[in-house]
Formats: sequence, structure tokens, C-alpha cells
Amino acid sequence: MKLQTVRSAHEVAYQDLATLLRKHATDLSAIEMLAVAANMLGKLVAMQDQRTTTPEQAMEIVARNMALGNTQAVAELMKSEGAA
Repeated sequence: MKLQTVRSAHEVAYQDLATLLRKHATDLSAIEMLAVAANMLGKLVAMQDQRTTTPEQAMEIVARNMALGNTQAVAELMKSEGAA
């Protein structure tokens, strides 16, 4: 699978999604937001064009980006005051 480099449009889309999640943060717990995001992700995987993307390729993209997001979140947390 060819890896795609990050484009500025990716960050813009991410920031829009993050803003939407923050909008609902007072009504939904973190685990509920995770469930909603996972549901949406499942639907996005299902909507892939199977002529160009296999289910295995889609899940590889999901796994790689989940790992990247986790690494980025941990790095941000380590920058915060009070990090041990």
C-alpha cells in the first residue's frame, strides 16, 4: 500500500472534527464520544470503493492512523504542565 503524505487539508478536516466533538463534550462522556467516532469510522470503512480499496487496506489505514493519533495525543499531554 502506498502511503500518502499529510496535506494541509487533512489538518483542516481534523480541526473541524475536533471542534464538533468539543461542541458535544458537555453532553457526552469520553467513552460515548469514542463510541460515536467508532460508529462513524465503521460507516466510512463500509463506504470505501471496493474496486480500489480492499477491506484489509482500509483497516490498515485505520490502524496506522489510530497509532499516529495516539502518539500525537501522548506527545501533547507530555508538553502540559505537571507532566512527570
